[in-house]
Amino acid sequence: MKNRFRVGEVAKLFQLSPSTLRYYDEIGLFQPKYTDTDTRYRYYTVEQFAVLDTIIFLKKNGFSMKDIMQQLENRTPENTKGLLERKLGEIEEEMERLKKVSEEIKSKISTIEEGLSLSATPSLVYRWFPERAISYLYNDTPIDLMKESEALIVKDLEDLSSAGVGYDGFFTGDFGAAVEIDSLNKEGSVKYQSVFELLHHEKEGLKTSYLDSGMYACYPHRGPYETIKSSYSFVIKRVQEDGYRITGAPVEIALLDESVIQDKTDYITWIQIPVSEKD
Repeated sequence: MKNRFRVGEVAKLFQLSPSTLRYYDEIGLFQPKYTDTDTRYRYYTVEQFAVLDTIIFLKKNGFSMKDIMQQLENRTPENTKGLLERKLGEIEEEMERLKKVSEEIKSKISTIEEGLSLSATPSLVYRWFPERAISYLYNDTPIDLMKESEALIVKDLEDLSSAGVGYDGFFTGDFGAAVEIDSLNKEGSVKYQSVFELLHHEKEGLKTSYLDSGMYACYPHRGPYETIKSSYSFVIKRVQEDGYRITGAPVEIALLDESVIQDKTDYITWIQIPVSEKD
């Protein structure tokens, strides 16, 4: 039986590239065992194949070159068990992280789908919402967001940085605002008494508040934020005609915003006004 194999032969047998074997040779991880004294050709032997199997297994399962070298130099059942247990812990942590990433991405897909659906068939509907977790970015004297939004963004970034709270970035469906309802009946821009982040999952370091559960009159405003007052006029009139009364501050959710749309005329801002039936 043949017992000596050149680099190309071993590479073919183990479905590796010759350059990979040469690299292992250069760093001293896996080197040919036999050198022909006449030709100076170097050969691997069958006895070495178990070591190469170990390297391939560990490499394909995410172990670092440092881990693999240490394993080959200190092969005992105890050391091997410890190496595998550490990697298993890393993998389980990564699986948990990826699970959260998957849930976040699914949530964004759902947000975009809802925005597209509302854009295609805009209509006023009455919808019950459960209590929703939020974190206030601003909650004070009513302001004109068209003038103050940039300053709020900078302040929020500064606050997060100084508090040591991790920053994950914002994406469509993350922002909302509560309207000062009196401003809807006055000349000029809509005023906002608060701006908030919708918390799709718990975030360490952020104070959690909640939007009230209840029935909301919902309508998708299509277009730039500056033109939203016309949509409020339509919704408030319909609410009254439908026998409802407004019970609290209107809420806006930015469903499709600049993170997914370039043209402001296609923005979808979901107006949600808390209501109850008239007595």
